[in-house]
Amino acid sequence: MTSYKPLSERVAAKMATDLKTGNSVFQRPNNGPNAAMPFNIESGNKYGGPSALVLLMQKRDDPRWATSNQANRNHTAVNKGATATWISFMSNYEIQKVFEGDKPVMRDDGKTQRTERVKLDEPKLVEAALFNGEQLRKLDKWEKPQQEFSPAERAEAILKSSGVNIEHDGDEMSYHKGSDSIIIPEPNQFANYEQYLSEALHQLVHRELENQQETTEVGMVKPELRTNIASLFLAKEIGLPFELNYHDGYANSWAQVLKDEPGELFKAAEDAQKIVDRVLGFEQQLEQQLESHAWQEQSGEQQQATDSVKADNNNAPKYDPDKLTKGEVIPYNGTEYRVVSELKNKVYQMEDTGNKRKFKMSSKDELFSSLLNARNNSQEVVSQHAAGLNGHEPQDEIAETVEQDFEAENNQYYSR
Repeated sequence: MTSYKPLSERVAAKMATDLKTGNSVFQRPNNGPNAAMPFNIESGNKYGGPSALVLLMQKRDDPRWATSNQANRNHTAVNKGATATWISFMSNYEIQKVFEGDKPVMRDDGKTQRTERVKLDEPKLVEAALFNGEQLRKLDKWEKPQQEFSPAERAEAILKSSGVNIEHDGDEMSYHKGSDSIIIPEPNQFANYEQYLSEALHQLVHRELENQQETTEVGMVKPELRTNIASLFLAKEIGLPFELNYHDGYANSWAQVLKDEPGELFKAAEDAQKIVDRVLGFEQQLEQQLESHAWQEQSGEQQQATDSVKADNNNAPKYDPDKLTKGEVIPYNGTEYRVVSELKNKVYQMEDTGNKRKFKMSSKDELFSSLLNARNNSQEVVSQHAAGLNGHEPQDEIAETVEQDFEAENNQYYSR
């Protein structure tokens, strides 16, 4: 009887073979325009660490992944004969069968036993099967959504916020800890500016790895494995090209390490994810600084607008506090409402000046009360019209994680 190997060993063996044949995700990466970090189709959450590496190793053009149950809920069932990709993670929950005493509790169909999701005292390692968007029926082809900032702008923001020095010097590419400097050739020595930024981020990853490690590894084989996994993750996250370049010489050494120490690949992926989180944190710090600066500017403009509106209010006509008047325009909830005319029975013909939509509004409508309050309370008018702070909804709660669907079931599509 063949002994069952943990997923970490199976993936390490696959990676070692790919490295030796030159077909690994490092040597033949997917740098297409739709390349992105894998994410769950239902929750939208991105996969990280070992799970992300396993999914990227599949070299799919579609970054969407789902369990069989999620695909069914999304009305995009798994194609027959599709082979699942297995990932593993530490879970605080497990699905257990329900009993009343020694008697199993059955579902309404009377054929299958009811299960429940139970919180564990200690997390346990769980393996789960995922299917790619390309393996699901009736699913539109993946197209990467338009980003607010280009990959180059994001990379530049990260490097700037990190505070690292960048020095251009011949053909050298390295990080010097003493001077906290990235040494890199001039941008014109690369195939394009994006590859220059990708290499600069790779050296920034070296810095973060040195800061993260408590002990110094002997040699560079394992550290380079971590930095290249992290660089791969960053490239997919930001949208930059990933190239192994001069690190190609490590391929055989990595393959040997994974053969001797199969668990090293997942450990390296876990460390790489921590590095990526630190590097992306620099981008968030810069965004916060920009937001703070914008808020300060906005506050000054808001105060000017407030003073202006107050001055106008001193000279403004007095309105009946219980009704609206033809012709007045009331700022509210990120737009302005104009009273076109007053009809019978306290009904008003209104216009949303933002989208030019015209509609009728009764004095019994909630919007009528809101507009009256906005008009009558000059401070509210100022805060909504001058400051422009309304209309921002709090973020929805993050959807439940994929682990809820990892039940032990005999699915006809699952295949190891």
